[in-house]
Formats: sequence, C-alpha cells, structure tokens
Amino acid sequence: MLLTSSRVWQSFILLLSYAIYQSSIAAPEIPVLATSRILEIGIKLDEPLSMPSDIAIDGNNVYVVDGGNHRIVVFDRKGEFRFSIGKKGTIDGQFNRPVGIAAHKGRIYIADSGNHRIQIFDKEGRFVRSIKTAAGDVALKPIDIAISKNGKNLYVSENITHKILNLSTRGKLLGAWGGKGFNPGQFRYPATLTVLDNEHVAVVDVLNTRVQVFTPEGKVSSTVGDWGVLPGQLFRPKGVAVDSKQNFYISDSYMNVVQAFSSDGQFLHVLGNTNSTPRIFDTPVGLAVDSNDHLYIVEMLKNKITVLDLRP
Repeated sequence: MLLTSSRVWQSFILLLSYAIYQSSIAAPEIPVLATSRILEIGIKLDEPLSMPSDIAIDGNNVYVVDGGNHRIVVFDRKGEFRFSIGKKGTIDGQFNRPVGIAAHKGRIYIADSGNHRIQIFDKEGRFVRSIKTAAGDVALKPIDIAISKNGKNLYVSENITHKILNLSTRGKLLGAWGGKGFNPGQFRYPATLTVLDNEHVAVVDVLNTRVQVFTPEGKVSSTVGDWGVLPGQLFRPKGVAVDSKQNFYISDSYMNVVQAFSSDGQFLHVLGNTNSTPRIFDTPVGLAVDSNDHLYIVEMLKNKITVLDLRP
C-alpha cells in the first residue's frame, strides 16, 4: 500500500533529522560519555518480552512492564527471572495494556492504563488494592506513576486531560496540575515521571519535547531540553531518570539515544560506548538508576533492558 504524501513527507523529515543527529554526535566537539554495558535483561525468557515500556527497582528486584503480554516481569539484579505478575483481564491482579510502574519500600504501583486504574502489589507480586483514575464521570488513562520520597504522595500522569494527579497512597485526590497546551506548566501527552531528592517532580512532556520540573504544589521550577535534532535537544523524549548527583538522563525514542543533563538543565553528553562513540539503542523508553549509578534502559523494539555503568 502506498504511503500518503503527508506520511512520505513525515518519513523524509524523520530520516533527515536522524541523519543530522547521527552526524552531529559523531563530531569530535560533541561530548560523549564512555559507558560499559553490565548486562542485558529479558533476552533469555521462555516467553519473551513484548513491547516493554517501563522499569522500576526496589531492593533486589527489578520490575519490568511487559505491556504486549499484559503482565509485569520480575528479575533479580543479576538479570535472572524470578516471577511474573498478571495476565490480560479486568479483575484484580490482571492488566490491560499497562504502561508505567513505580516501586517504594516493598510496594509496587502499576499504571494499568487500559483498565483506567492504578494497581498496587507487594514485592512478591501479591495484590494489595487498586485505585480508579477518573475525573467525575470521565475515566482517565494513567501513563506513569512516581512516589514522593516520604512515601505519602502518588504523582500520576494521564493522557485524557493531560494533567498530573497528586494522590494519597489510598487514592484520595490531593490536587492536579497541567492541562493540554504549549505553555509552561501545560502538557501535550505527559508521560514518564520521577521524583528528585528535593521532592520536585520531573515530567516528560512528550509532544512539547521537554522535561518539566515542578514543585510538589505543581509550580514550574525548571525545564530541561527543547525541540530539535542536535545533541542537547529532544525530538521524542520518553523516559527520565536521575543519578546520585541529580543529573538527568532522558531517552529519545526516535533518535535512539540517551542524553545527560546537569541538575540545572545544561546539556552534558550523549551516552557512548567504551570507545567513546555514541550508543545507539532500539527505541529507548523507560529508564531507572539504581543505588550504584547503574542505568537501566528499556529498549522497546528489542524487547530487552540494557544496563550501563555511569561511573567513570
């Protein structure tokens, strides 16, 4: 089937943008951080991952959202399979296109997007409770979850009203901010969330090609990145995580790279191989950093997680 002229044009722009990006990051003046690969997770499963989207780490467990299979797959820190949670369905403990995940002190929170709810499990995968996500009579589609450092607040991104919900851990709505738009504090498809050490909330604002950082009350604190195809710019950001120095790592699912920014939003470098050439991933999406400054990168179209050592 022939592509429409608009799709041909979009494909041409995308390929041109990708070529520009790849040529620019190969230039000697562009900083590239050499990283070593520690392991790959999910490549030896009897039932392979299908379109994984997000990842969370708690204790010795690594929790992966396996959206294509409507389940959560749990590994240990060495990448060995432990168990899986759920299957497709609507009852407690089942999922319909889960997208995002968070973990905090033995509780696992999953954005069960197709079922319009957050489901909560203990660290061994036992169902605890669910929280319906709605605005009045409108069912909302949760995309991701982040938990405040004190464990009292759940921040949930959703793509119906394009807002961030601030919920108690029991599901009480404490506040909301955002709305669809281009202006600071607004979103076009808010996605991945992470909470910083100062309790501020970083939100990937996908179609506005930026990460916005908010105070716990929902006021814009800073912005990281802007639209473009050069290093330090974002074309289609999907994941965000921070290391022990509160540096930002942002995945770009179209440019197939992960870039690092300082805590005040300044571009630092593109993640690279040990020979300092840029690392190219296959649709990098969800990210997580563990206590050892190891970065876990979900490669959606490779159906695996790549783990890199960020330490020099």
